Amino acid sequence: MSKLFTYFPLICFLIILLGLEESVMKWALLVFMAIGILIAKNSRKNMQSEEVEYDDRVNSNITKWSLRTMYVMNALLFIMLVLENYHISLIKLNINFILIYLLITLFIPFYIIPLIIKKF
Repeated sequence: MSKLFTYFPLICFLIILLGLEESVMKWALLVFMAIGILIAKNSRKNMQSEEVEYDDRVNSNITKWSLRTMYVMNALLFIMLVLENYHISLIKLNINFILIYLLITLFIPFYIIPLIIKKF
């Protein structure tokens, strides 16, 4: 079940990518995703033999910082949407921007934060 949960952001990424309009951004994200997957698979295969066992403090720090990152990013999105509603936003929000922002909020807490915490 945990393996399936780790691929949830990737599945969401593919669904959202299919919903984006035909643009350079769509193809750039697709190439970025493919390169990222290849790098992750290669590094995971190389690190599998050198698997380090982490204690509960590391796992709790990963959970804590991932949740904090999600809270901050969702609050920022909420503020941007409220400002857009009152027409005082600095950035013009469209559906593609919001979808890409949601993809970023999935990838950072699930992939980047654990990588940073495990390194330190």
